[in-house]
Amino acid sequence: MQRVYILNEQMTPALFKLAWPTILSMLFQTLYNVIDAFWLGKLGKIAISAPTIAWPAIFLLISLGSGLGVAGLAMVSQYVGAGDFKKASKAAGQIILISTIFATVIGIIGGIFSGGILKLMRIPPEMFDSTRIYMQTIFFGAPLTFGTFAIASLFSGWGDTVTPMILTGLSVLFNAVLDPLMIFGIGFPRFEVFGAALATVISRGVVVIFALYILFSGRRGIKLTFHDMVPDVYMIKKIFSIGFPSSLGQSVTAFAFLIIMAIISRFGPVATAAVGVGNRVTSIATMFSFGLAQATSAMVGQYLGAERNDDAYRVVWKSAGINMVIVGAMCTGTFFFGKEVTAFFINEPDVLVEGFRYFRIVSLSIPFYATFNIFDAALRGSGYTVASMILNIVRLWGIRLPLIYLFGLSMGTLGIWYAMLISNISIAIAAAFVISSKKWLKKVI
Repeated sequence: MQRVYILNEQMTPALFKLAWPTILSMLFQTLYNVIDAFWLGKLGKIAISAPTIAWPAIFLLISLGSGLGVAGLAMVSQYVGAGDFKKASKAAGQIILISTIFATVIGIIGGIFSGGILKLMRIPPEMFDSTRIYMQTIFFGAPLTFGTFAIASLFSGWGDTVTPMILTGLSVLFNAVLDPLMIFGIGFPRFEVFGAALATVISRGVVVIFALYILFSGRRGIKLTFHDMVPDVYMIKKIFSIGFPSSLGQSVTAFAFLIIMAIISRFGPVATAAVGVGNRVTSIATMFSFGLAQATSAMVGQYLGAERNDDAYRVVWKSAGINMVIVGAMCTGTFFFGKEVTAFFINEPDVLVEGFRYFRIVSLSIPFYATFNIFDAALRGSGYTVASMILNIVRLWGIRLPLIYLFGLSMGTLGIWYAMLISNISIAIAAAFVISSKKWLKKVI
């Protein structure tokens, strides 16, 4: 049994027991991108830019279903907190059913219209073909890749973050082996960018199948039956009432990232490559916040389910404080050594200059963005997803995009980096006020 019995343990030990496996899971998840960037960087700045450009579009459509994972964690954790394990399993089964249907539909639509999406983004011709190939492959593999996120949320809501960590680690291991083989044609044809995407789909797919076996076997506490996957109208309505605002917020956010990436790509492959490296490296720093956020979300849900509202409030601020210290220390390193970090991935002089500028500015804001993740996770764990939706929309549409437009015109890429700095700090302050209001301290089951 890997489950942490949240309600029976002291808050800080429980937080760390839940957080460290999730942090490792995020590290493994980040390694997906780092490994891809490392090998694709050997092919040049066009190849390394393909996943960077493609991801916002992929995230835009997949984010429509992200609320399913949010609803799954909120409902499972609150049912567990209330001691109703039968309904917790039922909720998990409904989430898997809906996720499978959704991912299949989205994968087909996204794969068919990948070229059209990139044309709308006005991607420069030299980067179009490689990006389209990468995007189509990921979309058509969506039923396999999307399942990993939904299943991880269900385990976390139960109080088990070790199993998702193990599953993610296995997936990264498969990807690390397959990447160079498929990209450079070692034992396979030389697939290059297509090989990186195909390796991701295969490695995630193998792990999803194994995860479903664990859930149905009951080897990790939570046990599903096929009866749990028979459509339940009441449960499905509850899932959508919780998940829809989160899905809407994430999809609108993703659309903003799509526009931002389209703007950045117009500055050429140098700026795009710098962002690609920057995003991957800063994601290593923020993995600590995402680990703490996932733990916080599960604890908030179980505390609210058990009607321990004061504990739900206290764990948010405790997690936020720990996060600020850890992420702040890591970003100090990227602030001073941004050029060296960029050189690890791609050692082209013009990219090194842009990478140094990116890290010198954006690093200052990452601890605030990481703290916002903690606050946002608390709102999602409580099922208070409307506030989460509003904050995410404001961060990009209300602050970052207008500033990118204004600063980008006058300052070029430097203005884009400053827009990221201001938006991250501003939204962390706004979210802190929402948490302090305590209006979110109520269960939804």
